[in-house]
Amino acid sequence: MQAPTSAIIAITLNCNSRCIMCDIWKNKIPNELPAEYYKKLPSSLKDINITGGEPFLRQDIVEIVRNMREAAPNARFIMNTNGFMPHMVKKHLPKILEIDPNFAFRVSIDGIGEAHDAIRRIPGGYKKILESLRIAKEVGAKDLGIAFTLIDQNVDELPKVQKLADDLGVEFSMTVATNSVIYFGSGKENLRPKNPERLEFRLKEAAKIHLTRMSPKELMRGWFIKRLISFVQTGKRALVCDAGTGFFYMDSLGSVYTCHLKPWKMGNIKTQSMETILANQTYAKRVASCDACWMVCTAKSMMRKKIFRVALEAFKDKAAIHFPLPDKPDFGVVVPTKSS
Repeated sequence: MQAPTSAIIAITLNCNSRCIMCDIWKNKIPNELPAEYYKKLPSSLKDINITGGEPFLRQDIVEIVRNMREAAPNARFIMNTNGFMPHMVKKHLPKILEIDPNFAFRVSIDGIGEAHDAIRRIPGGYKKILESLRIAKEVGAKDLGIAFTLIDQNVDELPKVQKLADDLGVEFSMTVATNSVIYFGSGKENLRPKNPERLEFRLKEAAKIHLTRMSPKELMRGWFIKRLISFVQTGKRALVCDAGTGFFYMDSLGSVYTCHLKPWKMGNIKTQSMETILANQTYAKRVASCDACWMVCTAKSMMRKKIFRVALEAFKDKAAIHFPLPDKPDFGVVVPTKSS
């Protein structure tokens, strides 16, 4: 049995936001998974994406992180928060950093000022996010970043938010609105940008910024965003998905799914061991042909497996920017052939 290297863990499916591209805020879920169960996560994990809902709604968040660290001692933690509770960041993040000084802290920003607040539908939310980032820096968090979700409403906010990340000296990542019957909700793909030319232009802009830099991490981001163009245009992933083997999703009630987009449940950590759950390969064929998304969290494990191919393509993308061909002055658009 293949040991997973990545996991997306929703420690709560309750939320204090009202995002238009996500329905999680409509949940009222009691009795979520007690902290002790996170000790059952597989030790093979190299990346754990801690998400929600809003993770800082969990009063036992520090204990959860401590138990995750005990279970997966070599994992890199990345927490995604809406940033609307700076007081909870100030209370809990210092204790989390004592457990893992390299803990990565990400906030969601989908526009500047009122543009963000209109999408997340929390008045004054943008200012709270900047305060959360300020506090995170102040208490010693070094791995900080901004995550951007692209919809029709904020296409022209993309370069502004990417510039904000540069100005603040933090990482930048992005995705597009995506459907999920078990997570975001249905009909969210309808929010994606309607003007294909405008979308392609903005995504190429974003990719070029990363690809002109020398950092391997930046090149990988540029490679990913360029393939996002192709995904939105063709509906095809650049790499085959390895959900349920390379990575998995666990919700706040302990149910383990192949990923957070499909209702392909493999088991529940409350009543089963992770070994038993991960041995369930009922959905393997469906996963191999799935093109439901192109997200960093669902591509990371396969990118790691195909690192030489990805790196070569990223360097080709970089070269195409510096030495453009006459018929491809904007380094073209890759239409991927799915490859395992």
